[in-house]
Amino acid sequence: MTQVTDTPVGQWSGTVSYGPKVEAFTVSLDDDGVATLNTDATSGQGTWSVTGPDTFEFTVKEFLNQGDSGELAERQVTGIDHLIISIAAQQTGSTFVGTGTAEVYGNDQALIFSVAAQIDAQQVPATLSGGSHEN
Repeated sequence: MTQVTDTPVGQWSGTVSYGPKVEAFTVSLDDDGVATLNTDATSGQGTWSVTGPDTFEFTVKEFLNQGDSGELAERQVTGIDHLIISIAAQQTGSTFVGTGTAEVYGNDQALIFSVAAQIDAQQVPATLSGGSHEN
């Protein structure tokens, strides 16, 4: 009999901390290696891969949802083109924790700054097909 192992494939919801700031996020990790990340201020897509037993990494290129300025870490930044988020994660069942970096790039494609990031996430249970039943 084949033993089923934990896999990071699915949707995850959690928080990311960088500097004094904490933001909620969701990330979908598809079985084809695509990672899709959303926060209230950003959205983006990238890739993910397994790096060992119960470990994986993902890298996402994010764009601000509105304009080219935002409050990132401890500073207000303008002229933002995109962010690159790189995370190494350790999965334990339906949760994972990770550390990495958030790099902020300007309209000239130059790195503005980089900040350490920590994440905690829980897997979002898959919904049952067939709709909901109300009484």
